[in-house]
Amino acid sequence: MKKSLCLISTLVIASSCLLSTPVHANPLADALAECRQQTNALKRLVCYDEITIATTAETSAGPAAASKAAATPARAAEPAATRKAAAPADNFGLEHKKAAKEQADQLYLTVQNISYSPRKELIVEFDNGQIWRQNDNSYYDIKVGERHYIKRGMLNSFTLGNDENNRTIKVRRVE
Repeated sequence: MKKSLCLISTLVIASSCLLSTPVHANPLADALAECRQQTNALKRLVCYDEITIATTAETSAGPAAASKAAATPARAAEPAATRKAAAPADNFGLEHKKAAKEQADQLYLTVQNISYSPRKELIVEFDNGQIWRQNDNSYYDIKVGERHYIKRGMLNSFTLGNDENNRTIKVRRVE
């Protein structure tokens, strides 16, 4: 008798716990559900960012401020850019090392100095101070004072060429 009474009371308690509605809703879950309903991808991303900002403020401010911030996330002000952008010609060939806002696809330069590496790779110094080194071992006719171009290729590659002939070589920027 006691066994069945204990079993029935356990079932009643378990079913009442499962069927009962929560007393207070989770503001974070509500905010996430709101973001999921956004159809525009940018607006959805901004919504998720606001939730992230609100939850980071929650950890620093405490639980009372966090629940309020999660319920109504505020927009974060974007930080102002403090760096000055360099001229596109100064960063040509170094974009993967430094972020540049404007990238040129082709740059015309005048040859100032020519030298060769121990492996007979061409090293060219131009009038703007840039130094470019040959990647392959093919022959390329070049003289001091001539005007050549460096053109951007695929996958961060560059070619050195001249408008007077069709010959080009692969190069990389040294300095």
